Amino acid sequence: MKELKIIPITPNTGGIVSTDEIVGRDKEIEKFWEKLEKQGLTLFAERRFGKSSILRKMEKQPQDGFIMLYFPIESVSTVNYLYKIIYEKIKERNLIEESKLTIIEKSYNKFTENVSKLGPIEFKEKQDYWQQEIKSLFENLTKQNEGKKIVIILDEFSIFLDKLPEKEAAILIGFLRDITYIGKFKNIRFVYCGSIGIDLVLDKIKKTENIGDPLNHMYKYNLQPFTDENALYFGKCLELGCEIEITEKNIKYICKKSNNIPYFIDVVFDKIRNIDKISRTVINNAFDEILNDTSSKESIRHFYDRIKLFYPKAKISENILNFVSKNDKMSSEIEIYNHVFAFIQEIDRIDVNNEIERLRNDGYLIRKLKERERYFDFKYSILKKWWDINKAF
Repeated sequence: MKELKIIPITPNTGGIVSTDEIVGRDKEIEKFWEKLEKQGLTLFAERRFGKSSILRKMEKQPQDGFIMLYFPIESVSTVNYLYKIIYEKIKERNLIEESKLTIIEKSYNKFTENVSKLGPIEFKEKQDYWQQEIKSLFENLTKQNEGKKIVIILDEFSIFLDKLPEKEAAILIGFLRDITYIGKFKNIRFVYCGSIGIDLVLDKIKKTENIGDPLNHMYKYNLQPFTDENALYFGKCLELGCEIEITEKNIKYICKKSNNIPYFIDVVFDKIRNIDKISRTVINNAFDEILNDTSSKESIRHFYDRIKLFYPKAKISENILNFVSKNDKMSSEIEIYNHVFAFIQEIDRIDVNNEIERLRNDGYLIRKLKERERYFDFKYSILKKWWDINKAF
């Protein structure tokens, strides 16, 4: 394999990374281009794995034949506003000729001027309106850019979806799926990206709405941490960018303790960049700062918060993680059940099994089978230590 050239990268903890400094994800990006030739994509992983960076890089450096439109929508809370930001970017990129945009814009303005007169049917009319306008926008977009794949990237889509009323969320996700089956929109692709599993949000919607499986037409990809090789390469780039001297052995040590998660490798280099002599003690002190932090941007607390916000049986999940974090070895399912039952008597083994599966699917736990019994541990040691120090009892 060809050795990559080391480039200087400076730590950018939590900030927006320059596309030239987004490294270590070439294989994933290659796979995404291949899949987007034929279908849409759902991309999910924990926060700080580099999902958004990958997608921004694909927007800035598209393959031939692709138009990439990236939208961070965590702060968006209505479908009408989502339509507006998609429209504005298409206008900004000159992807539809001015005369067609003028017609679309007049239609939008005419409707919004009269919306206050709609009274009790306002929601239904608005709902019908955005569907009509999105179709009109996409129809003009595909005609103007014939032969090109147009990829609409919705970053933090699951958080946006969760903010909508269940009925509107169900209508939207069904509408976006149906768009891809309409012949004239055959080159439209959607990418749904998020840091919480969209399955958690869909489960909430399914309680009140019949939506089936609205993602069965998309390629599902769960982004993992760096490989050992790419983590080491990233560490060497940070070493050069920080203008420090650190042995390869210690770079590997940082990567291992970070579980090869890009964000935490970056954080540690940020903490040690102004220290003259970098030893294991210095590195361990940097990790101690991360593990003892529950409030700042470096915190791992979001793993805890998303259980509080999105898990229907959060108390069971928290107690499972409490027990597993205290155990130096893997925990059997019966041991976990006995522990949880001591705190919550109104449960049975099935409840615990279901929550363990939810935690596995959402990246908290891993499983091994031994003598027909299931054993579990945290997927990431850095999260296990943080949970043990800050949350377990």
